[in-house]
This record gives sequence, C-alpha cells and structure tokens, in this order.
Amino acid sequence: MNLYRRVIGYYRPYLGTICFSLILLVIGVNFSLLKYWPIQWVIDHVITVGPGEEVHFATFSFTTGHAALFAAIAMVTIYLLAGLLGFWRNYVSIEIGLKTLLLLRTQLYSYLQYLPLHFHDRRRSGDSTFRVAYDSQAIQTFFNRGFDTVFGSVITLLTTFAYMFVMDAELAFVSLIIIPLLWITIHFFSARVRRQTTELQQEESDVLARASEGLTSIRIVHAFGQEEFEVREFEREARHSYAANLNLTITNAVSSLAVSGVMALGLAIVLYVATLHILNHRLTVGQLTLFLAYVNMLYQPLEQLSYTAWALEGAAAGMQRVFEILDAEDSVPEKAGAKTMPMARGEITFENVSFAYEAAHPILNNISLNVKPGQTVALVGGTGAGKTTLLSLVPRFYDPNSGRVLIDGDDVREATKKSLRANISIVLQDTLLLSGTVLENIAYGRPGASRADIRAAAQAAQADDFIQKLPRGYETHVGERGVRLSGGQKQRIGLARAFLKNAPILLLDEPTSALDLETEAEIMETLHALMQRFTTLIVTHRLSTIHHVDCIYVLENGAVIESGTGPELLTRNGVYARLWNSAKQ
Repeated sequence: MNLYRRVIGYYRPYLGTICFSLILLVIGVNFSLLKYWPIQWVIDHVITVGPGEEVHFATFSFTTGHAALFAAIAMVTIYLLAGLLGFWRNYVSIEIGLKTLLLLRTQLYSYLQYLPLHFHDRRRSGDSTFRVAYDSQAIQTFFNRGFDTVFGSVITLLTTFAYMFVMDAELAFVSLIIIPLLWITIHFFSARVRRQTTELQQEESDVLARASEGLTSIRIVHAFGQEEFEVREFEREARHSYAANLNLTITNAVSSLAVSGVMALGLAIVLYVATLHILNHRLTVGQLTLFLAYVNMLYQPLEQLSYTAWALEGAAAGMQRVFEILDAEDSVPEKAGAKTMPMARGEITFENVSFAYEAAHPILNNISLNVKPGQTVALVGGTGAGKTTLLSLVPRFYDPNSGRVLIDGDDVREATKKSLRANISIVLQDTLLLSGTVLENIAYGRPGASRADIRAAAQAAQADDFIQKLPRGYETHVGERGVRLSGGQKQRIGLARAFLKNAPILLLDEPTSALDLETEAEIMETLHALMQRFTTLIVTHRLSTIHHVDCIYVLENGAVIESGTGPELLTRNGVYARLWNSAKQ
C-alpha cells in the first residue's frame, strides 16, 4: 500500500483536473446508458402498432414511420454526445497521465545525475536508462489503466445498476451473482502477473544494456573480431526476454479466458431469469433487450476491473524499479547548511585520508599531503596504487571513510557540491565529449560563455587551428563520444574546456597516456601553460612529463612512501628511481 500512496502523491497537483474528468465521466455514462433507449422504445411502442397508427412520446404524437425516424435521430444524437464527452474526458485523462510521467521522468533522471559515482560504478548504464525510459511509464499506466479505469468502472457500475434496479430489482441482483467468482479469479492471477512482469522488465533491461554496451564498444568489437560473440551474447539475453514475455502472455491469455467464462456464466443466468419474467409478464421484449444491453454495460466495467488489477500489478513492478533508484542512498550527501564556497586560493590538503570501495579491500591508507596555492604536484605509482581515487576525493566524487580533504583549510564537505566543483577543472585521460558541436563541448564548462571567450580558450589550448579546418568549424558535430575526432583533438578540446572554465584548481588524470609521443609533446606544452595559472594535481605514468614539477608523491598500496622533487627522488634510489629507470629502458 505504501507504493500506491507514493504513486498517488504524484497526482496531487492535478486533483482539480481529475475532479473535472470525473464530472465528464458521470455525464458521459448517463448518455451511454441512454444509447439503448431508442431500441427499447421502437420494440415496445412502434413495431407493436399497425402501419399509419399514432405513437405517443411524452406530449408528442408520431405516425409509426415518423416515430422510427425520430428514434433513429435520437440514437445518432445520443451516440454523438456520448462520443464527444468520452473524447473530451479521454483527452483530459491522457494529459494528466503524460504530465505525471514528465514529472517522474525528470525527477528520476535528475536524481541519477546527482547520485555519486559509487552508485553508478555498481550498475550497468543500460539498466538505468531502461528505468528512466520505460519503467517510468508505469506511473501513466497507474492512472490511465489504473485509477482512471477504476473510477470509471465504479461510476459505470453504480449508474448502470441503478437503471437496472429501477427496471427489475430482482433481475438486477441476479446479475451480481458472479462477483465473488470474479474476485477469486482476479486474486488468483494477480500475484503471478506481478511476478512475471517484474521478471520481464528485468530481462528487457538486460537486453537494452547488452545492446547499448555492444554498440558503444563497436570499435573494439570489430578490432578483435568479436562480432559473433556479441551476437551470441545478445541472443542469449533476448531469449531470456522471449521466455519471460511468453510466460506473461500465456498468463494473460488464460486469465482473460477465465474472466470471459465467468462473464458468460453471469449473462446466461440473467437470460434464464429474464425469460421467466417475460413469461410471467413482468418484463416486455423491449425491456429485455434494454436490460441485456445494461447487463453487458455492467459486465464491461467488471471485466475492465479484472484487467485493471493485472495492469496495476504490472505497473507496480515497474514503479518498484523506479523507487529503487529514488530510494538509493546518497553516499556523498550534501551537508545540511552547506555553504557556498567562494573563489578558492587553491590550497589542497589531504589529512589522514583512508578510503575503500568495499570495506575488505582498502584503497587508501592514512594519506596526508599538502599542495600549496599555485603549486603543481604529481601523484605517481604502479597500477592500483590509489592515485586516481585520491584525485577523485577533491571534487567529492567519493568521500573518504576517515580523514578529511581540505581546500584553503576548509573541509570540502562543508561546501555545496556545486560551488566546490565550480572551483575545479578536470582533464581526463579519455576526454569525454557530448554528441553536440565543438562549440557546445568547449562551452560545457562555462555555459553562457561568449563566442569570443570560447575561441580564446581554444587558441590557448592550441585547438583553434584544427577546429577552423573542420567542415563547419566550431559548428561541426563531433559525433557520439567525439568519435569523429582524433585522440589529440579531443584532448585539446578538453583542455580548451578547462581554460574556459578558468577554475583555480586543475586536476589532470593521465592526460597524455593515450597519445603518441609527438602529440604528447604538443599537449604537454599546452598543459604547462595551463598548470602555471592554477594549483595543479596531476596523475600520470609518464614520469618525463612531471619530473620537474614542484613536488612528486609516490604511492604504493594506497600509502605515500616517497615525496620530493624528481631529481631528489632519483638520488634516493627508491621506488621513483626504479619507475624512472624502467621507463627509460
């Protein structure tokens, strides 16, 4: 029930519109019930008199021919009015469902954007995408095929039963005999539908994740000739989805057959009792025709309620997956009362910092180091030493399990994440580009920057020359993840982004390791210009690029084992000297 209460909460802003929809529903149901009246009137009052005889309706008199025409016109008018009211109500209901879907999707995507990297590290991006794009649609199902159908069915039931009760009270109650049997049928299939729907959505999510992973990695797939392997893996996931879909389809078909059987039984009982009433002159043939039409209208919402129960079970499965995201704990929460960080001087301090992604496997152990404003400090060490993890603690991609990270003497957890990251520029080993234009990618670090500022940043990053040679210059689309650019070009755009942001702290994570020596030399020339302007913390395996920086910290097994300038460390003949000599061989 807690899940249903949470779903209802999303519809509270639209209560006024929902009430208006219900008013349209009540009026529409009455017009729908009147649709069958002309048939009953013709059977009982027109065709039973001779040709040319007069037929009376209220204060009006008609010949039989005119009476038949009047009934036909009345039927068309009632159908049109009922249809217009139904169209209006459906439009209002669909609009409410779509607005709520927009609200939920935006909230879900927003929460995913703000959840820390620790959350995303443990998930496949395709699964999160599926929940935003598809599972979120369950909230629309809740209204349009759930609550809205329930309200509509209940109002139709009550109104129809009232009309039937006025015509023949005994027969009206006879028509309700099947309700207990119908409830048992619905209850029997509901749990199975929810379980199988949950399984299907998970399998569909896996299919999307596999397809997304295979297609975004298409270059490496082709490079290693693994097309057949990827197809086999996709087919395996697709077969699981097929089996789950088939199971749910069979359950839906069987449940539908069971409900139809119960409905047929109820209609047969009503027909039998109604026939007895006609024989006893308690009911006319026209009234029987009208009553059977009402029974059909009575059973339609009962049948809809059964399908609604199963639709709600399926929707509940989707909403559970959505709420799993919205209920996920933020492992890097923003502190209540966090303050806006002013423009930083750039001093970075790690104070007895320890960190582990999993408690049993510590990554950093009691690290303490200090970077003065304007200094360039390098972190070096073997693979898995904890260099990138230490770098990631500065912008609070993660929080240390113990110890503190300080900027200008203040704990970074005391500042809002937005203002903290506004003071930091990051250049990664593989610069991530969006699928927009070159201009949009450079401006991503400072939205609203002028074109002149963007070009000045590109010139500072030595990117302007190659950008001008692109087919549309700065308006050239770079493709998904920048596939239309070379590694060096992407890296220069990343540097231009950092120049444009002009933040006082610069974090560089293996900025040249994926480049050839010539491109690396060009990029490093640009980097040195960038590093002179800011406090810089750089992670690299290329020791030649950082040998003369202000200070080098050597990490091993998550601890600092050496520190000093490059020449000083060489004289100690320790780990740095070993790494240096290995690189020279």
